[in-house]
Order: sequence, then structure tokens, then C-alpha cells
Amino acid sequence: MIEKQKRDRYEMHKYWGKKPSSDLKLLIEKYSEEGDTILDPFSGYGVFCCEAYLLNRNIISNDLNPIANFINNQLLTKDVDLQKFSSEWKLIKKEFEPFVSHWFSLDLDNEEAQLINILRTNLGIPIKARYKSSKTKKTEEISFSESQIDEYLQFEKQQIINDWFPNDVLIENSRISAKKGMTVASLFTKRTLACHARLLSLIESISTGNERDLFKLAFTANLANCSKLVPPIKSRGEMSQGAWMTGFYIGETYLENNVLQYFENRLDKIVKGKKDYLSFLRKDFLQKIHFHILLLAMMLRT
Repeated sequence: MIEKQKRDRYEMHKYWGKKPSSDLKLLIEKYSEEGDTILDPFSGYGVFCCEAYLLNRNIISNDLNPIANFINNQLLTKDVDLQKFSSEWKLIKKEFEPFVSHWFSLDLDNEEAQLINILRTNLGIPIKARYKSSKTKKTEEISFSESQIDEYLQFEKQQIINDWFPNDVLIENSRISAKKGMTVASLFTKRTLACHARLLSLIESISTGNERDLFKLAFTANLANCSKLVPPIKSRGEMSQGAWMTGFYIGETYLENNVLQYFENRLDKIVKGKKDYLSFLRKDFLQKIHFHILLLAMMLRT
């Protein structure tokens, strides 16, 4: 049986610099034995230490970036209840869905459309949008008229964000396009900022324990996808999604993505990733039990 090139457990977060798990597994098997201790002081996502742990090595995993350490903890955590996680999401979504709908709706010929992606200029002017039609149930595309642009911007201007969000000033650094006076909030439109702020508030108030940390893993993975850092790939079309920038560069145009839709995509990847990790542990545990039963049977025969 050919092993998947990209294991689901390593697709839970888009942390950069991941190395192929199959290659790391070969290195671990070649240069260490079961029971040895593996140290990775630059662990990043945690692929190396996770593979070592699954191969029955002791591990010491650390990184300068606290987000990397948080991802490591979520990746390696065994004590998580995915049924509780699913139940809590239903409660969160019940509160969150109408909130997002309020922010991402647009009246189109007496049809209230839920916007999926909005193409905006770096000055914030909406140009085009993709939405799912309630009539045809298909994804369709529109170009904003002058009146729709005014309506879109006026709505945004009139809204107040009541939930907490960070507004720390970024350290000026031209290499990563962190300009003078730029804050964390500068990387988001008012829509995506409001929706992320409400989502975090709901996660904090409804979820508990390791399941809450798993929601926060999805939350951090969703931030860049729903920021101003997502440029379109113009060669594929104005609305074609590009990979988000690793610095703080905001292009001539960017895509404003529906926070709920993209968050649910992240949740799906996280559930698949945890199931992959936990099933591997269970399989390994059962194999060990089977081995010890066989060993015990052989000893009794002699």
C-alpha cells in the first residue's frame, strides 16, 4: 500500500517550511532506535517530532515562534473529544451564521445574495464578487455598479465592531512591507475583522478544554485566508485565489473572503488531521497488544 504523500495530520495548518514526512521518517529510522530521544529546536509545524513520536521515540520539540509551539501541542494532543468538538461547533455556528450573513449579504434585484469572495482595490473599493444564488443554487459572479459600491462602503462605514480585537502597531520593516503606522487591524477589512472578532468571542464563551484550543488552531489558520494578504492570480482570472503573502504586502487588488465559509474549510481539515493522528496511535497500540499476546502465548507453550 502506497502511503499518502501529504498526511492529513500535517494539513491542519498552513504553517510554512514543512518537510515531507516520508523523508523525515526514513531519517529517523536510519539514525535512531526505539526509545531514543529526538530533539528539534526549530520544530515549525512539528512534522519531524510527530513522526519520531509515532515511531516510538521520545521527543523534545521547541521553536522560537509561540504559534509553532501551539501548533505542535495541538498536533500531538491525544486527549481530544471530536464529538464534543462537533457539538460545540453547532452551537457556535448557530450564533455566528446570522452575524456573518449580516456582513456578507448584498441585495441583487430583490434577491439577498450571500457573498463568497469580493475583489477589492488596495483602497478598499469593491470591484467584483462571487456569490451563491438562492434561485439557481450556483456560484455566480457580478461586477459592482456605482450604486452598489456606495451601498457596500456606506454599510461598512456605519457598522461598529463591539467585540475585542488586537490593534497593536506593527514594527516598521520594509523587507516584509510592514509600513509606518500599520497595525494588526490594518491587515483586514472591517467585515473580516468584525467576523473574526465575533468568532473568537464565541469560541471563548462556548468551547472549553482541548477542544477550545483546537478551534483556536483553526482560527489562526483562517486569519491569513481572510485578510487583505490574498492576491488574485491574474493569469487565471481576476477572481482566482492566490496563496497568501508571508509578509504584510497588500497588492493592487486583493480578495475579501467570507469568514464562515473559509473557517468551515479549516475545521474540516483539522478534524481529518486529528482522526488521522489518533487512528495511527490506536493502530500502533493494537499492534503492540497483539505482539505481547503472541509473545505471552509462546512463553506459555514453552
